[in-house]
Amino acid sequence: MRRWALCCVLLLAGCAEVTTGQPTEIVRGPDSTVPPPYTQPALSFEKYLAKPCDLLSREQLSTIGIVIDQGKIETSPLGPDCVWQADKSMDTGIVVSLLDKGAGLGPAYRNRGWGYFAETTIGGYPAINTDNVKPVGRATPVGMCFTTVGIAPLLAFKVQAVTHKPNPDYEQPCKVSDRVATWVLEKLRASG
Repeated sequence: MRRWALCCVLLLAGCAEVTTGQPTEIVRGPDSTVPPPYTQPALSFEKYLAKPCDLLSREQLSTIGIVIDQGKIETSPLGPDCVWQADKSMDTGIVVSLLDKGAGLGPAYRNRGWGYFAETTIGGYPAINTDNVKPVGRATPVGMCFTTVGIAPLLAFKVQAVTHKPNPDYEQPCKVSDRVATWVLEKLRASG
């Protein structure tokens, strides 16, 4: 009898009204280890997984001093990359990484204490600027910044800018990585 009663209770509990799509409040403090909620439509980079170098045009790359290098596809544990070397040793190099392992911005937020970490947005999408040193771009002869943009709850891409003295980008490498991230986001939006 008890078993039958328990089955009835479970059956009735399973029939309770379920409301989907309700917003869930995420409590975020200044040092939150949780990425902000997404307010923009989810994007995909599926069509660029085999050709990440197609995300940037030759014209865009030439504005940051990359004229000769056509880009080289590399694979990393987090997904495919395209690497563009600077034409001259003092110019800026770029790496675009498609983080296709379903982690999104989460790992970067959980490791936010490892160095420079600044929340930002790129085209309305949640993003962060990171580096393994503080302040960014001033601790070594090479200034670097990583701009990681979340394009869906578990999907993100990352742009790395590598700058050298006396290039003006050295002092603020995140400006370059943010600009390139904006170009990548525009391409993803356009290819919808």
